[in-house]
Amino acid sequence: MGYLKTFLILYVFVFTLLCGCSSNEEKKVSYFEKGTAYFEKGEYKSAELEFKNAIHMDPEYVEAYMKLGQTYLNLGNPQEAFRAYSMVATLDPENSNAQLKLSTFYLLGKKLKESREKVNAVLSKEPNNIEAMFLLAGILEVEKKQNEAVSVFEKIIRLNNQEPRAYIALSRILERQEKFLEAEKILQKAVQINPKAVSLHLALFSFYDSHKKYDRAEAEIKKAIDITPKNSNLFIDLGNFYFRHKHMHKAEEAYLKAVVIDPKNIKPYMVTARFYDAIGSKDKTLAMYNKALDLQPEDFRIMDSIARFYVKNKKIGDAEKYITDILEQRPKYFPTRMLKGEFFVYQRKFDQAIVLFDQLIQEEPGYARVYYFKGIAHLGKGESMPAKTALGKAIELNPRLLKAKLLLAEIYLGERNFYPAIKESLEVLEIEPDSFQAKMILGNAYMYQKKFKEAKNEFESLIQLEPENPAGYFRLGLLQRLLKEYDPALENFNKAMAINPELMDVFTHMILVHAAKKEFETAILKCNKKLEKLHGSPERLAIIHNLKGGLYLAQHKTKQAEESFKNALRENPDFLRPYYALGRIYLIEKKEDKAIAQYKNVLEKNPKQVAPHMLLGTIYDMQKRFDLSENHYRAAIELNPDFAPAANNLAYLLVAQNKNIDEALSLSRKAKEKLPNDPNVMDTLGLVYYKKGLFDSAIGEFTDSLEQLPDNAVVHYHLGMTYYKKGDKNSARIAIEKALSLNQEFDGADEARQILSNL
Repeated sequence: MGYLKTFLILYVFVFTLLCGCSSNEEKKVSYFEKGTAYFEKGEYKSAELEFKNAIHMDPEYVEAYMKLGQTYLNLGNPQEAFRAYSMVATLDPENSNAQLKLSTFYLLGKKLKESREKVNAVLSKEPNNIEAMFLLAGILEVEKKQNEAVSVFEKIIRLNNQEPRAYIALSRILERQEKFLEAEKILQKAVQINPKAVSLHLALFSFYDSHKKYDRAEAEIKKAIDITPKNSNLFIDLGNFYFRHKHMHKAEEAYLKAVVIDPKNIKPYMVTARFYDAIGSKDKTLAMYNKALDLQPEDFRIMDSIARFYVKNKKIGDAEKYITDILEQRPKYFPTRMLKGEFFVYQRKFDQAIVLFDQLIQEEPGYARVYYFKGIAHLGKGESMPAKTALGKAIELNPRLLKAKLLLAEIYLGERNFYPAIKESLEVLEIEPDSFQAKMILGNAYMYQKKFKEAKNEFESLIQLEPENPAGYFRLGLLQRLLKEYDPALENFNKAMAINPELMDVFTHMILVHAAKKEFETAILKCNKKLEKLHGSPERLAIIHNLKGGLYLAQHKTKQAEESFKNALRENPDFLRPYYALGRIYLIEKKEDKAIAQYKNVLEKNPKQVAPHMLLGTIYDMQKRFDLSENHYRAAIELNPDFAPAANNLAYLLVAQNKNIDEALSLSRKAKEKLPNDPNVMDTLGLVYYKKGLFDSAIGEFTDSLEQLPDNAVVHYHLGMTYYKKGDKNSARIAIEKALSLNQEFDGADEARQILSNL
């Protein structure tokens, strides 16, 4: 009986064990099959979970690791994919697919030795393994062994002359070697052998497009569409082709066709939305984004795109709502946090932007766009050094981030640091030969360097590049005005005005040319005609009245000049120049006491008016009665805290007396925010930066000011002193000599002469 009992216990144990094994085997297969089904439907997160369950049942389940690796690749998680394939290679060293996957990872990571070892291991057993041969050729290309790579591709073609990738790779190498005819023939031969291979037609399409054979390119992409007419990506490629070549109607047709043939796919909607956004069709843009969102309501990428659209179009409330909604659901979602930082920049909340960008850099130190916008934020604060550092890092991470290079070039140009400005612009033109902005920077740099022939060439190339853009004519006219070629200058200013009659800077320079030619009646007549055409635009009307005042003043017609300057202030009390002009008239005419009494009388009747305080402050300022001047500027600001003219003048007054420099900085920044294009405001902010030792930022402001006030001795003096403090003696001498040549008696002229004697 004892023996029988023992036998029964042993039998039950073995039976249970066998049943358990059978159960685990069935479970792992079930998990694997579920994972495969999810994978085929594109539900990769669910597939990942099922494959992990299968591996939990059997930690040596090779097939599950292989599928898990591919799943991670589709999820954009290469680290976990590498681990999965490494497990396959450990469990099954003879698995060629896993070895080749690992070789690919090593190749992408520039670990060529490890990549070659994996490839060679496969080829030693399977010498005709085509995937291994492709990897070997890739390694040889990275090693710049082009001829050896060509031999490998030719061998692949001998083994399988239907393999499109080999022909395409071979053509690419020949193109790099500038053997363009041979490269074309290789692709044409491949198409003859395999006319239904879409990838070959696309390769020919790209080849012809890059070589400006646009008709042939269009024919090839259409052949690809004929082969697979239900492929929405091909219609998107066709739309992109038309868009690049400015055939907007055809581009729209192609994008909409992609939407029609693939209505359940969000990609065509998103691409079409971006197309409409690019051409300024706001309603259609939003409609396409919303259709994509209807398909996938939980897709944060779509919501982020809509938020970005609202930011771009200054729909502040809508933008904030979308950004808040996304980050409430996914607080760490990087793209929307990036957008939030960009939104801070747009709102001029530069400190908050920089804090957020620094957090993003900690998480993604290799993302160039963060550094680019961090540079913009620092620039917004007037911090040119950290701005240049951030932009330099953006370019280091992405040398093709052209907008970073262009912004850096603009900063250098503003600092009169011409060599790096030219260098950055030329590098942009190597990548994008028709960059309008790069040519503009080059032309300006050459003009400031007095390389007038080179500047003229660049400005003329702008006109050739975009004949309907007034900027090229304007810059060429400015150069000709500088060279006192007044008639050609007027001709180019007229061309710019014909394209856009609303350009007040062009009109201003046109009037100044007439004044230089002593054609005062013509200039005043043009101003009067302009005044008749302008309605409901006080800022522009003020500019015209101010110009008229200057014309009358140049003819010593002070009564008419005074009336014109007063008209300017009636139209726009925030306009700085008429205040200074009126103050000068009162001083010249020795009417300042009468003017003071007049404006005090106005304030007695109505003490809540800002303009009389501003005028009194200006007159006292010119009389060097700075305490009274300061009182009136502060009174104006108390009445209207956003009154930029008083903020600017008070800032200048404080900094000129070395008083309250931090308050002066705050005031001058407020003035710059309200009047970003006013040259007097630029000069004030530059002087504050100079006093705080921020010399590069100061140079940028002074040079921008001189763009509009080229004959202002004081601004040239400020620029020269900044160069002197910075240690750039040659630039300091040029600027100070220019100041003294314009006016021997400006405030600071004695110090200027003293500095000049030491240079």
